[in-house]
Amino acid sequence: MTGPYTRGDSFSCGASREHIQQALVDSGATDVLFSQRGNRSAIAFRASGRQFRIVVPLPHPDGALTGSGDTAEGPIREAKAKELERATRRFWHALSQSIDAKLRAAAAGIATLESEFLAHVVLPGNRTVLDELEPVIDSAYRSGRRPSFGDSDPALRLSPAEQ
Repeated sequence: MTGPYTRGDSFSCGASREHIQQALVDSGATDVLFSQRGNRSAIAFRASGRQFRIVVPLPHPDGALTGSGDTAEGPIREAKAKELERATRRFWHALSQSIDAKLRAAAAGIATLESEFLAHVVLPGNRTVLDELEPVIDSAYRSGRRPSFGDSDPALRLSPAEQ
C-alpha cells in the first residue's frame, strides 16, 4: 500500500505549480505562465530560443457535484468533491515530477530541452508540434503508409529495402 506522500496527494496543487515554475526558471526558462480554461490547464514558457506550451486535461468528477437537494446526496457530493481534490493534487504532483525528469535529462546531456519537450514546441501560427503532427500520424496509421514530412535530406532517406 502506498502512503499519501508517494501518491502525491499530500502536496497542494499550488505547491506543485510553484515547484514547476521554479524548476523551469532554474533551468533557464523565462516567461513562465499558467492558465486554465474549462477542464484544461496550460503551462507556457520560453527556453533555448523556443516557445513551449503544455496543455493538459485536468481531472474531472465521475458525476456531477451538484444534486437535486436530497439530504442523502450531501455526503455523496462531499465525498466526490474530496476525491476530485485528491485526484487534482496527484495530477499536479505527477506533472511536476514529469517536468523535473525532462529538465534533469536535458541538464545531464542525455537529451536537449527541445527534444524532451518537442511535442510542446510552439510553431509559427501558434500551434504546437503535437497539434500539427497528431493528424498526420493518425492518418499514417489508418492508411498504413509512411507520412511525408516535406523535403528531407536525400542522403538521410532510407531506400525501400531499408524501410
